[in-house]
Amino acid sequence: MHDPEHTHPIDPQHTAPTDSQRSAQLPPLALVSPAGRWHVAPTPEGLVMGRGDDARIPVTGDGISRRHARIGHDGGTWWVEDAGSSQGTFVDGARVTARRPLRDGASLALGPHRHLRVAIDTPQVAPELAPGLRPTHITGSTVGAAIGVVPGQVLTLGRNDDNDVVVDDLLASRHHARVTATAHGLELHDLGSRNGTYVDGHRVEHALLRPGQRVSIGHEEWTVRPGQLVPRASEQPVTFAARSLRVLDRKGKPRLNDVSFELSPGSLVAVIGPSGAGKSTLLNALTGAVPATSGTVEYAGRDLYASYDELKQRIGIVPQDDIVHRQLTVRAALGYAAELRFPDDSSASERRAEVDRVMDELGLLDHATKRIDQLSGGQRKRVSVAMELLTKPSLIFLDEPTSGLDPGMDLSLMQNLRRLADEGRTVMVITHSTENLALADRVFALAPGGTLAYQGAPEGLKTTFGATTMPEVFQALADRTRVHQPAFSGSGFSTTVSTDPAHSEAPRQQSAWRQFSTVARRQLRVMASDPGFLALTALMPVALGLLAWLVPGERIFAPQGPGVEPSSSPLQVLMILTLGAAFMGVSGSVRELVGERPIFVRENAVGLRPGAYVTAKLVLNAVVVLLQCAVMVPLALWRIGTPDFHLLAPSTVELTLAMWLCAAACSALGLVISAVTRSNEQVMPAMVVSIMLMLVFSGGLFPLNGRIGLEQVAWLSPTRWGFAMGASSVDVRGLTATAAADPLWKHDLAVYVAGGVACLALYVVLAGLAWLVVDRSARRR
Repeated sequence: MHDPEHTHPIDPQHTAPTDSQRSAQLPPLALVSPAGRWHVAPTPEGLVMGRGDDARIPVTGDGISRRHARIGHDGGTWWVEDAGSSQGTFVDGARVTARRPLRDGASLALGPHRHLRVAIDTPQVAPELAPGLRPTHITGSTVGAAIGVVPGQVLTLGRNDDNDVVVDDLLASRHHARVTATAHGLELHDLGSRNGTYVDGHRVEHALLRPGQRVSIGHEEWTVRPGQLVPRASEQPVTFAARSLRVLDRKGKPRLNDVSFELSPGSLVAVIGPSGAGKSTLLNALTGAVPATSGTVEYAGRDLYASYDELKQRIGIVPQDDIVHRQLTVRAALGYAAELRFPDDSSASERRAEVDRVMDELGLLDHATKRIDQLSGGQRKRVSVAMELLTKPSLIFLDEPTSGLDPGMDLSLMQNLRRLADEGRTVMVITHSTENLALADRVFALAPGGTLAYQGAPEGLKTTFGATTMPEVFQALADRTRVHQPAFSGSGFSTTVSTDPAHSEAPRQQSAWRQFSTVARRQLRVMASDPGFLALTALMPVALGLLAWLVPGERIFAPQGPGVEPSSSPLQVLMILTLGAAFMGVSGSVRELVGERPIFVRENAVGLRPGAYVTAKLVLNAVVVLLQCAVMVPLALWRIGTPDFHLLAPSTVELTLAMWLCAAACSALGLVISAVTRSNEQVMPAMVVSIMLMLVFSGGLFPLNGRIGLEQVAWLSPTRWGFAMGASSVDVRGLTATAAADPLWKHDLAVYVAGGVACLALYVVLAGLAWLVVDRSARRR
């Protein structure tokens, strides 16, 4: 027994700790899933996990009870206990029947589906917004993280680490939105984000949130509860369904007839049918590009048409035509696509990481530095698919992806699509190829009139139609004398009138200037990567300049001596230069838009402005024709002599300026032709007709002055004003007697400037017309 006199006095620092001191000393606990890591605030009474409204740690999914389990601590140890769940709570595979301690690295399972790892760290937990579960990064999860907001508190949400809630998604801006807790509830403010902040599928700048509403940023979603935002499992595979879809043409004839189906997550579906059966109509209706006349399309239980602004970002569409510039390398093409799809505050390294991710996913890393036109057809199609995967869509639709591929490439591509479906995406393929249908989970067969005549496993197709081969199946589908019953007849789905989302504009991930810069830089790279284009662009002004040497005479633009009969050679030289400028302008731009139409249509759907796209084309073409005119005019004058007359600048400069303004206006005309024509085959006749008209209306072939009607129509031709500027500069009226009657050729600075202003006005009008045609065609889609 110890002597009391030798008992050491009690040190206050060694007294038994209070509950608050134990909580402060308690190592922090985090729950870890493949999607992220969440810290749990220490509370002795424990926090409820479950799907009920009162659960402070919300967990959703099959087998999860409203009050499933409780996590807490007893002062020094973390514990978990089951809260009477139907499916049970498990630690390291053993069912929890009483309060059980948790160790670092333990496996915690709620029912059969929700598996988490327990991490007990030594660093201190970051300050909590409110008791509960708070994510350091939100990346989509199977377990929600309730974000509590106390009155007067302000939360910022965005991609940067300095936000209160970090959204690890490139579709989110660095500082995306702000949530403020007021006496009236939670107020949401968008902070000028590029992709927008959505409440119940509608883009908002400011909103007072009500319990039960859904808030979306990029791929992430939260459900509003009193004083809380509860993340939803937004990156989980989603269900997709069509309910009684019906599409009528202008005459009221059905193109799609009462089509209904449901797709489970992670499925690969092939759609087959004879030509004219409505496969493309079905694709347009399912993606919202051209909504159905009646019926609904549901994405994760939500009306796609009603929430089109938000949900269209989560759907990938690969059209039949390649949506890539074949002159670019794989990495370059995907890099420019990433610039147009992600916000302009995303860094080059972030975009490069996403490009590497999709290339790795589709087996394209070994081809990253190859030009796309050097790839096989199947590899090119994989590049198109990779562009859609950049934004991590849950659903992918492909229109005839195997068209033109040999059997081996067909199989390889379908195997890639099978793998994408196995990873959780829903993939629908419209195809005429039947060799690899066995890779699909389900096959939809459409009959003429848009009737869904079959949906089921691939192996049931032949039996259903009494066929022994797939061609016989197509014959049976195309047989209009055969009555095809809808595969879902009597399904009980209600029919509702669709909401047309076509008026909604795609979210603008970048400023107009950034989009202009991206398109212009991409176009420059396409030009630089095409040796044939570069050679033709360089040789054309040389050939036209040399052509002027064929005009007879020496010092053609020099004043003629007394008694010398005036020559028509000055008019002929000006005619060659003006027509050459017009030809360079039109030919350089006439294929720009029609050749890239599939690419633009898809990029416009993900946010590319028609104005930025057309402006980039206009500016680049104007620069190209400036360089060409700067070669053509001096080369032509090198032999025939520099004009002795000029107005303000040296005559070579004045003539070059005149030809450039004419060529620039003609390049805008070429874009108009490219915008209104439907195929490359229509371009050449339209270009020839336009050049012939500009030749006639130039005024160099025969006099136009005083011819009522014809003279006024000629004012609409760039060559009329380009030729007039050149004639005014060199004083062609003093050199050629036949030119004396045209007032637009007067050797006067005001007349010369008026011609330049007219060319600029035509350039602006034609540029606006090109933009209008492109914009209207984009809106119609």
